[in-house]
Amino acid sequence: MDEYKSLDVRPYQLMCVVCRLGAQTDAAYCHANCLDTILNAAREDPCLPLTLHCDVTSLYRYQNCGAVWDTPEGTLFNRRRDLTILQKLALVPGDTRPALELFARIIEKIETTQGICGFNSVTAGSWRGCALAASGNYECGRERGLKHICPGRTDEDKAEHKKTSCRSIYTANGLRIRPHHLMCITCFHAGRDELAPIQEDNLFEVIEVIQKNPEMPVTLVEGCCMICPPCSQFMPESGLCVGRNAMALRDEKKDLDVLQLLGWNYGD
Repeated sequence: MDEYKSLDVRPYQLMCVVCRLGAQTDAAYCHANCLDTILNAAREDPCLPLTLHCDVTSLYRYQNCGAVWDTPEGTLFNRRRDLTILQKLALVPGDTRPALELFARIIEKIETTQGICGFNSVTAGSWRGCALAASGNYECGRERGLKHICPGRTDEDKAEHKKTSCRSIYTANGLRIRPHHLMCITCFHAGRDELAPIQEDNLFEVIEVIQKNPEMPVTLVEGCCMICPPCSQFMPESGLCVGRNAMALRDEKKDLDVLQLLGWNYGD
């Protein structure tokens, strides 16, 4: 099995990264260097796996990180904050997810710090919460959106890959297509007499090549293929699809479904 590096993080640190993005002043964030590391790593590689560690003593004690990276509000507060975040994300201690997916979940599922980082009333000294909980920084950072954490591809980058990938398609001796894209090709064509290229993929170009040369060999490949390079969700550096909401898994399942129905294999 391939070895992949991952970055260990505490769940609350994901919220802190978003919170700092919304800060209007140079607010003092605990473990700021660690937050910088997480943000820079996510920006450099949105596919980087982040592993969530918590200070818990129950069934998930195997991943226990202890009080490492605790903030000064105390052990009980730190434990509750992490577990509340995981509950809202529908995850558990020890889960590993790509950075892009985790930050997308944070922004989509956690609208406010209220009840997580701070409370309407202080019931005891252990439950004073974070001094920045009511600052509005998190909510402002969330409003700025995922693009400020994982910027994604520029229009110029997609246009350049559109140009080079189309050139490869038109000069190739054979096409390399992932199985479920056979369905996408059919859907895009839809029986129309007139088709036109689009910026986000190379479906038109593949259809045009096949129509001009029906004997062109097509090899079914695993993962992204000749249709993908201009797509906003395609990462040229890794050759991976980073579509949100488990799009990559969904597409992999669709590939396998097509192969099963046709009785084919990758490489056919």
